[in-house]
Amino acid sequence: MNIYKKGIFAFLVAGLVILSCNDDDIIAPVEKIDGPGLTEITFSSFEAEVGPDTNGLEDGTYVTVTPLAIGVTSYDVDFGDGSPTVTITVPVRSAFHDYPNDVEEATYTITVTAKSNKGLASVTKTENITIEHEVTAISSAPDSPALLDENVYAIFSDGIESDGAFTAYTNKPSSTDFEAGDAEYNEESVGDIKNKVIQYSRLNGTNTVSISFGSPIIIADVFGTGGSADYFHIDLHSIHEIGVDNVKITLGGKTFEQALETNMWTGLDLDLASEGITQIDDITIELGTGGTANNEATLNVDNIYLSREPLSVPDFTFDDVASDFDVTFTDASLLATSHSWDFGDGVGTSTDANPTYSYTDDGVERTYMVTLTTTNFLDKPTSITKEITVGGPAGPFNPEILKGDFEREGGLSSDDTNIRNAWKISTTGNSNPFGTSSDGSCTDYEGTVGSKTRGAKWSGSQSANPDGTAVPGNTRYAYQAVTLSPNEDYIFEYEYAIKTGGAETNSIVASVLNGHFSNSADAVASNALVKHVGTEAKGKFSDNSCSGGTTMKLQFRSNAVGEVAILIYAVTDVDAYIDNVKVYPVE
Repeated sequence: MNIYKKGIFAFLVAGLVILSCNDDDIIAPVEKIDGPGLTEITFSSFEAEVGPDTNGLEDGTYVTVTPLAIGVTSYDVDFGDGSPTVTITVPVRSAFHDYPNDVEEATYTITVTAKSNKGLASVTKTENITIEHEVTAISSAPDSPALLDENVYAIFSDGIESDGAFTAYTNKPSSTDFEAGDAEYNEESVGDIKNKVIQYSRLNGTNTVSISFGSPIIIADVFGTGGSADYFHIDLHSIHEIGVDNVKITLGGKTFEQALETNMWTGLDLDLASEGITQIDDITIELGTGGTANNEATLNVDNIYLSREPLSVPDFTFDDVASDFDVTFTDASLLATSHSWDFGDGVGTSTDANPTYSYTDDGVERTYMVTLTTTNFLDKPTSITKEITVGGPAGPFNPEILKGDFEREGGLSSDDTNIRNAWKISTTGNSNPFGTSSDGSCTDYEGTVGSKTRGAKWSGSQSANPDGTAVPGNTRYAYQAVTLSPNEDYIFEYEYAIKTGGAETNSIVASVLNGHFSNSADAVASNALVKHVGTEAKGKFSDNSCSGGTTMKLQFRSNAVGEVAILIYAVTDVDAYIDNVKVYPVE
């Protein structure tokens, strides 16, 4: 039996009165619940219950009031929020009301007056009810940005979505307060990938959204010093019945109005340069001019970020021929709308995409730092610098050994001075490096066998000591500094001959030295890269049908700077000869 029925039963029992008088029983009339027979209304209580509305929506604001009384024909229900009084006429038992959802929480006093049309006095009861206004959860999210991380300064965004997962943006403010305003703040995760969306509610009256930063955002330096942002973006969404239809956004001293379609995400994009925005201290959002705020007045927000137009990516290749002073550069840039070349020699520039530049041909290998600067369509520059080498040899340098064939220019004896000068070094021995001789090899410098040629000659009196040191005034050293490609393999080739009939220790000593030297003593004492002591004594080159000579080919590796030297001397008591001295790369 419910409470209502229990009350009726109690009244019926209480209304039965048995009176006795002179053994005569008198039965009083029975009172009825709608008034007849009752002397007053019995109003025990009323129940106020929060639940879903007629559409099944449950946001904490829909209340059902059910009074419990006897002797009542109607109830007046005042829900305490200024809305019209609701009258319940029996047998209707309940009144319903949807409170406004414009504040997060409010307490109301519900007043219920029980009335009777049978002349009984009305009875009033009150009860306080606290309504916690809930925000309708968002069920959609905007598309994720497709901009690269390097071009985005993310104030609020999950980042780039790919294959059901987000890659977060890394460039963002050091601190951001999304709750600086008086609008209610919530954050929801939407969908299977849990896309985060901000919900700002109660955006009505003077309530505003305010997003503040630990320090102002300087537009010119968003992406580092001189790396300016170009655009501002924000995604907005609202359902008009429970939200707003127009918002006003203020940032950087400028205000923008944005109308919203119901239940549709809208992106607002601003060109920062065109709008004259140079600094953002905070972002505020409020109800727009002429806008309407309904119910909870919720605005959904996502993807707040600054971005820059993707920068050009400069790159180039060049024909890597070290011996060539004319270099062709080929552009390999991306997103480039202009090109500016600095060829690194302090002279050459170009605005062509694929220029050819001629460096000064001074016969020397040189290195230059070449810079290509490209711009994107907003004329923002980006540069790249590469090192190029021009001039010098193509591959290992093949040196010229001066007077390596010891031949007289034009057959003139006057050229002997030039031959000797090509091989001189300061010494305590004899200043002449050797004697010129007509008893050279039967093979010329190009390798053709024929009659004998001219060569270099040492006699017994021009010999060095056995340890290579100089006999003062007498010893002759042939020396020539040579520059090679660093750290490359070379062949040191020459022919020598020693007359017969001398000591078994007679020799021609030939070396490639590790460096350049200014005197013979240091040269002799140094460590050679390669050295040979030739002792084969078979006569002059031309003896025995031009078979008196011996050809040597010694392999060595140049040092890190390519500076080497040839040193030749004799330790002999008979005549000794040298011819066709060469140095060339190993093939």
